[in-house]
Amino acid sequence: MRKNTKKKTAVLLAASMGIMMTACGGSRETGNTPSAATSKTSAAAETEAPTQEPLPESEEYTSADGLFQVTLLKGLTQTDMQIQANSSMLGLDGGASRSGFSGIAMGSPKGSVPGNPEKMESLEDYADHLVNLTFKGSGVSVDWEDTDAQSTEGSILCLAREGVARVNGTKGMAYVYCAETDDSYYGLIMVGNEDDVEEARKVMSLKILGGEVTDRGSKGFIASMTAALDTANGASIMDTVKSLHDMGADDSQIDALASQAKEALDSSWGIEDAAALMEMADWLMSEGHNQSAMEALKEFQAAEAPDRDSLKKQLEEAGEDEETCNSVLAAYDAWTAYGDAAISAWDLSRVNTIMSFGYAAGYCTYEEAMDKSLEAAKKAQEAFPSWGDFNQSYLNGYAFWTGEALSDPDSSAAERVEIINTLESQVNGPFSVDWNMELQKDW
Repeated sequence: MRKNTKKKTAVLLAASMGIMMTACGGSRETGNTPSAATSKTSAAAETEAPTQEPLPESEEYTSADGLFQVTLLKGLTQTDMQIQANSSMLGLDGGASRSGFSGIAMGSPKGSVPGNPEKMESLEDYADHLVNLTFKGSGVSVDWEDTDAQSTEGSILCLAREGVARVNGTKGMAYVYCAETDDSYYGLIMVGNEDDVEEARKVMSLKILGGEVTDRGSKGFIASMTAALDTANGASIMDTVKSLHDMGADDSQIDALASQAKEALDSSWGIEDAAALMEMADWLMSEGHNQSAMEALKEFQAAEAPDRDSLKKQLEEAGEDEETCNSVLAAYDAWTAYGDAAISAWDLSRVNTIMSFGYAAGYCTYEEAMDKSLEAAKKAQEAFPSWGDFNQSYLNGYAFWTGEALSDPDSSAAERVEIINTLESQVNGPFSVDWNMELQKDW
């Protein structure tokens, strides 16, 4: 394949933000697959032990969140990318010693696979999704064929594919390996010249680490505040853009994300510059939709209703439409649970969201975005006693904003409920971060 650089890995990682089944524990053992020449039997071979070539030197590469480890060729350059609060990716680059070789490894819970896949019902779906994310827009095409998959301890299913990779008239080799556990998917893709990929396959292994959750600090807390939206979108734009900057991505990649971020801020928020971004963030922390919810409760005299059912009946008898009823009831639920804080979690979460998009758009630096998000995180801690309460306030805010009932199974509000329920159930998920940690600047 063509000469690889640090920027090449960035290209592959950026592509990640836009295979047939074989038996797990199949016949292929790492480094022990016989070649056509050594598979022939003879009288001499039957009486004399075959001489095995020494394995290439290998090295262990661990994901930044400490949840999985990949063994591959020694001396690769590792680049980490925290795609979402509970999903990570690492890039492995061969550099000058193995020009053209690169790999990507990724792990995530089944309920929050990065890239916002439309279909994710099997390990085959995951492998297809991973291949598409990695190579889409890269100019690389691969003719995939099934191959035996080695076993990964702790997995319930594994698969592997290999194929000829083509780009700009040159040929190389590609290999994908995926493993499934009860609650997560893991994947590894390698591409390079045939010799390098074959050597990598000889030493390749995947290890699922079941240790304690790593301390993600204040950055982890902030990321968890937007975990629901990041899961719905398929990635954290803050972490994606920061990683691309750190890896020296092409200006065209940064510019493309900046253009999308500017459009999103303008169309959804009316934000067109740095001053408007900061003004909106301050409004969300001081007033926001929470104030609108309090005004709605006052307008409909919700405080005088003896209970929720009485308020609902009062609204219906007054002839209010379904959307208004849903909004007022959502505000009432939040107010009775959290008082004046009501749906403020919805506002505080969105501070982090707009600052992420502001950073991507170039309206603020990474430090400015994180500093403002830290302000919002501290306010969240003051207003709520736990992630469970923060998330419920967030959901009430979403229902107030959309005019949908959280109990309506066909609504987008119910989809957001399902996302949060899934994230809350994950042992190493975003809400495993200590709610009561001392929040401080760690960037």
